[in-house]
Amino acid sequence: MMLFGKKNKEKKLAKQGTRSDSVDRSSGSQGSGAKQVLGVPLSLAVKNNKCYDGVPIPMVVRQCIDYVESEGLDMEGIYRVSAPITRLDELEKLANSGGKLDFVDPHDAAGLLKRFLRQLPEHVLRFAPFEPGLFEGVAETCVCKADSICTCDTAGKLKEMLSLAPKENFYLIAYVFLHAKHVIQRQKDNKMTLSALGVLLQAMLSVTKNVIRIFILNAAPGGESETSTGERKPIYFFDQVPFKK
Repeated sequence: MMLFGKKNKEKKLAKQGTRSDSVDRSSGSQGSGAKQVLGVPLSLAVKNNKCYDGVPIPMVVRQCIDYVESEGLDMEGIYRVSAPITRLDELEKLANSGGKLDFVDPHDAAGLLKRFLRQLPEHVLRFAPFEPGLFEGVAETCVCKADSICTCDTAGKLKEMLSLAPKENFYLIAYVFLHAKHVIQRQKDNKMTLSALGVLLQAMLSVTKNVIRIFILNAAPGGESETSTGERKPIYFFDQVPFKK
């Protein structure tokens, strides 16, 4: 059984999630100054848009996640329902010019985060000595059930690989997947199940469903959707990362 449904369903959900949070790079909606945040290498985005407490991710990413965490975890369709494209264009211009971001509702924040991730020029899992395909290959070796936390050797191998990531890549991945786990923990209210959010993250990050499933469920302890099928203690990837708000 496929965790994230049939291919046509994946395409339909991915299309719903990309309609207004994508952007035409030739439209002029991106800034051209020294404070560019979207559409530039992650290390430069962090340099241009530093977090107030030193966490090495762009402040705009932090603001988006924090806003959804405080205002949108219970909102039905969060990350599936798209904010108006004109609104996201305005927010992108503000982010790239150092302006203050004022979100009208959580869909604003969710849409801007999706747009940021899609515009990254380099894959977050591409760093020496690894390519995204190596992570995908290791994830394919998982023998655990499709809806359960990984307790086999795969989790340990993936965690070891992640430990070699540049700090900007590691913390961005950590914050995105810790946040994703919080979203699916509230699926009774927001209707965003592991499979539904997984399809959107596949499109945003260009990785396979097995990578997404393991990164979400093994992000940190806790969650209604995780079930362990073995006697081995689960390995968590980001439980030592301070998820500050």
